[in-house]
Amino acid sequence: MVVEYGSLDVRPYQLLCCFCRLGRQGSEEYYFEERLQAVAAAVRGDPSLPITVHCNVDTNYRYQNPGRGYDTPEGKLFNDKRDLDILHLLGLVPGSTRPAFELFCRVFKDIPTCRGICAYDKATSEAWFGCRLADSGNYERGHTMGVEALIPGRPASAKAGAKAASVSEFFAAKCLRIRPHHLMCMTCFHAGKKHIAPIEQDNLCEAIEVIRETPDIPVTLIPGPCMICPPCSSYHEPTGLCVSGSGMALRDQKKDLDVLQLLGMAYGDTMAAQDLLARLYAAVRSTRQICGYGDGKIRAPEWRICGGPNGNPSYVRGRECGMNVPGIHPDTDGRIDCQ
Repeated sequence: MVVEYGSLDVRPYQLLCCFCRLGRQGSEEYYFEERLQAVAAAVRGDPSLPITVHCNVDTNYRYQNPGRGYDTPEGKLFNDKRDLDILHLLGLVPGSTRPAFELFCRVFKDIPTCRGICAYDKATSEAWFGCRLADSGNYERGHTMGVEALIPGRPASAKAGAKAASVSEFFAAKCLRIRPHHLMCMTCFHAGKKHIAPIEQDNLCEAIEVIRETPDIPVTLIPGPCMICPPCSSYHEPTGLCVSGSGMALRDQKKDLDVLQLLGMAYGDTMAAQDLLARLYAAVRSTRQICGYGDGKIRAPEWRICGGPNGNPSYVRGRECGMNVPGIHPDTDGRIDCQ
């Protein structure tokens, strides 16, 4: 059932069933087979599709109760416990909504087996016999296939094509369009080295090379994926969005806004690259300020820290030598040479 904001309503156990169906070796029919097929097709079509997990509870979370329409024949006690067991393992609550790819990545990470969830080592009564397919090994086989079997990633050919096209655009550009926190990613990638080499997954190296060659090239700060992103496995070409697990896109937006605030700038502002980097290095001495939220605390899986709670040494090294860009002197301590 698709509801407001395009969210797909799913019972928690159905998330496991999607993996279980991947691993089946026979012709087993799953409860609500058409429903599971529809869920699988929807998330393949749009990895960012919001999924809301609903389950039946007797507490003050009952506002989201879906009713018994998708209960399986094992009975109320089993269905209620299984759904809550799954939400507990995922660190979610009834009614939580997450993008499909992020939700299935969390299932893959946190639930390697359905034992103890869909069936128990000892059935204490008929109410606790569990799902008839729990011992089939289907879930475990499906799990080993990975999230990509459910939501296919970008083909290597598409990434290679995007790399070639975006690199050509980079070196032909009269103005670079870069999201704010990627200036820090460039610095971490550089890490104070004299020589850097391109990689397949992004255009960080190319951005540094262009700025080294033309330090006064204008850079416009933009929201969301930028010229650095097209080759990335997480870049979703149809929407131009970042599709990755554990809230990366959410963290990236916060990092962008935090960088803008410390720079005293806004999206759409344009500045010569060497001046922009000099302003960044004066304002941000450590990734702890941005990527570690200032205090190094992880408050939820979606708010993981990049570069460690005390900051990434690679940023410090790249900053201290100004990524070898002419005209950048990060602070009064003096510039050091790249290693």
